[in-house]
Amino acid sequence: MHEASSSSPEQASRSPLLRLPIELRRHIYHYVLPTTSTCDVRLQRKDFEQAERSEYNLTFVRENLGNGVWKMQKTQPKTDRETGNDIVWQRGSIGLLATSHQIHEECVDMIYGENVFVIDVAFDSIKFRYRWLLPSNLTPSRTYSFLDHFSQRNLMRIRNYVINVEHVDDYTGMIKFNCGGRGLSAGIRAQVQTLVDLLSVVPCLHRLQIHLIDGAISRVRFPSGRVHRVQDEKNYSQSQTVLDPFHRIYGVRKAEITGVSAEYGEALGRAVTATRVPA
Repeated sequence: MHEASSSSPEQASRSPLLRLPIELRRHIYHYVLPTTSTCDVRLQRKDFEQAERSEYNLTFVRENLGNGVWKMQKTQPKTDRETGNDIVWQRGSIGLLATSHQIHEECVDMIYGENVFVIDVAFDSIKFRYRWLLPSNLTPSRTYSFLDHFSQRNLMRIRNYVINVEHVDDYTGMIKFNCGGRGLSAGIRAQVQTLVDLLSVVPCLHRLQIHLIDGAISRVRFPSGRVHRVQDEKNYSQSQTVLDPFHRIYGVRKAEITGVSAEYGEALGRAVTATRVPA
């Protein structure tokens, strides 16, 4: 005598994995798919002890007082000026994406929606920084053109960003990009605007960390502490305006703005976390 089945023929034909609640399936996917985590990458430098002794660099800065007065300024080295260096990918398997349409959609939602993507914006590029963790605890990295490397559909799934915007000084701008002055700031702002065009239509951004790398501060470590950069202090307030396009974003759950003045950072943080008022 056969025992009556409580499940429908459609449910009986489904994969045992798909019969599980979505919460359990996501828990299983987590052990298989690539994920991001934080790692103190400073510990992997062979010269870590020597680097620790070089706590700061020295910079000559001309005060904007019309009297030609110069002052010496302590600045932090490169590893403390960029954000996202501690974000590493644990390499997993994406074979699950080829099993079924439903599993594919559930997996890519996790890969893009739950992990943190580090983006570097410069005068001539918007790069995705991919740093992965090896069994040897080394963390090699490479960059990809962010808007070209991923499909538009997957770009819309990303919810967590760490964004570095590099505003170099006029001297570096002329050397690297053959552009300076207002044109340099306009070019960087245009790249920020291109990125914001994407972020402004992504629903429910969870985390947005924006850091402005000031070109007046050298990103090269000099253990000797010698003078290495000359830059007008007034450019500090001007350079942060390249972040203005981010004011178009709203509804971010958690935002952090660094590398700018306290007033500017607080204002931009309030803007991106605000709820849009219906017209």
